[in-house]
Amino acid sequence: MRCKHNDNHHHHPLANKGHEDAHGHSHDHSTTKDKKLLKISFIITFVVMIVEIVGGIYVNSLALISDAIHMFTHAFALGLSLFALVISTKKLDDKKSFGYFRAEVLAAFINGLTIALSVLWIVYEAIMRLLHPEEILASATIFIATLGLVVNVITGLILLRANHDNINIKSAFLHMLADTISSVAIILGAIVIYYTQFYILDTILALLVALVIAKWAKDLLSNSIHVLLEGSPHNPQEIKSAILEEFKYIVDLHDIHCWEISHNYYYLTCHIVLDSKEQMLYNDTIVNVGKFLEHKFNIGHVTIQIEFE
Repeated sequence: MRCKHNDNHHHHPLANKGHEDAHGHSHDHSTTKDKKLLKISFIITFVVMIVEIVGGIYVNSLALISDAIHMFTHAFALGLSLFALVISTKKLDDKKSFGYFRAEVLAAFINGLTIALSVLWIVYEAIMRLLHPEEILASATIFIATLGLVVNVITGLILLRANHDNINIKSAFLHMLADTISSVAIILGAIVIYYTQFYILDTILALLVALVIAKWAKDLLSNSIHVLLEGSPHNPQEIKSAILEEFKYIVDLHDIHCWEISHNYYYLTCHIVLDSKEQMLYNDTIVNVGKFLEHKFNIGHVTIQIEFE
């Protein structure tokens, strides 16, 4: 017969440390510096994005407009990273005990939908231009795309100075690299068009850029939906096997629920079954399993209910 005990919410010392490492909760110079660098990069990228959109319409280049939309995804990545750092300093309150970290995920979902719609627009315009090719101003396209490339290089150099242990900053930097490749492709394509008047190449490049944007949108939507639907960041069966392997005296685990508040901010609840002769291990089990989950799976917040058979 099993005797159930009240839930015990375990906050081991490492839990808060893991939380801080994942979300930049420390208010040190590094966080302030990261905010400043992200803000500068975001402003520069956003301004040039507007220039590319206006310029793309002026020179009639769908590839350039597509690159501007891609730069929008870049600006969004930077903005989201900055947003994550800002909300991480916001204090908890009674109504929002988990803080505002899900606002980051919700923003990612909404922007993922927006980006997906932009891909559909690019594809539609590309099909129309394949049916009815249009002339573009290649020389102006080269100039504007080069401006975009220069901005990508500048923002890349700025972000190199930031803390790459922060997953948000690292993701923004990697996205910037993809945007740089896109800009190079647009410039090379415009050069070819300038000398050959092969205007369909502009449409082909636009479709290639759309594929890159679609991949970004898919990942953004997939990851944000997974978090919003309380998807587990780790396989519960893998967690169970690891605990049983580490703690031989534990008889069984069940009702394992693991979820993600925001990136690398994990919670877990479970029931652990002990032999009735092991009652003296009640507190030790809670503490040691919590520490194990922190080190093994980066789960910093654990609630364990002990049962005896």
